[in-house]
Amino acid sequence: METLARGVVWIIQRLSLSTIRRSGRFLGLVFYRLARSRRQTAHSNLDLAYGDSLSAKEKQEIAKSSFINLATMALEFCWMPACPYKTEEIIHIENPETIFEAYKQEKGLIVLVPHMGNWEIESRWFSANGIVANIVSRSQKQPWVNRLVREIRAVNNVHEIDKRNALKAILSALRRKEAVVMLIDQHSRKEAVITEFFGKPAMTTASSALLAQRTGCVVMVGACFRCKDGRFGGAFSDPITTQNTGDREKDLQENTQRYVMEIEKFVRKHPGDWMWMHRRWRVSGEKSSA
Repeated sequence: METLARGVVWIIQRLSLSTIRRSGRFLGLVFYRLARSRRQTAHSNLDLAYGDSLSAKEKQEIAKSSFINLATMALEFCWMPACPYKTEEIIHIENPETIFEAYKQEKGLIVLVPHMGNWEIESRWFSANGIVANIVSRSQKQPWVNRLVREIRAVNNVHEIDKRNALKAILSALRRKEAVVMLIDQHSRKEAVITEFFGKPAMTTASSALLAQRTGCVVMVGACFRCKDGRFGGAFSDPITTQNTGDREKDLQENTQRYVMEIEKFVRKHPGDWMWMHRRWRVSGEKSSA
């Protein structure tokens, strides 16, 4: 299986970016049509988030765009080591000065990245601009998949931290005044608090808030999206103030809610680039697949 996968990646890396994107659109629409359960989840989430403020057709277009983005992102990830373009040619960050100033504070930096656009590409921009980034990610069950993913990420100069037992490695990175990239926009039960996302209750991991309260590091949201001119787009929120009143549970909930509010702003601005097929809103007792 590993040999076959590497062969597919080899072929992908010999395609042009325009071909990658056309293929991603085709595969995304096929995925949308065939993945009935995921399609239903996406439409259910859109109904929950937007209610009657959007028409059924508008929601369908957002859902399709979400599937297309995910398929395209997967192909782009495999293709990225062969990218012939300079970083500044294909990635446009709207407000880079925001993260530069935060990083210069040398307090350690947590960047919360939602599952939007091509979130893997943002790490290449970090490296190109002198920001040492460590991404917290979940290891796959198959060792060969982990090897392949690490090899591709290594081209972007990304340092990986295994999500399991990650605390020590994260604290070390923050002590080194580096950036730690975390994704907190999916349903979670472990170390989670109830937050409001699009006005509805959503369980969100409070791990980033706990780290901020413990270390005093800077926290901000960094969202990725697709520009109309074909470039990979990105933008950062202002640093998010960490509340630390001494009431641990209250502070964890309040700080996590602040992060979720910033994420929601980006999702509302670029809804077609977010991963709507994930079951973000769950009733109590449902199992998490994330």
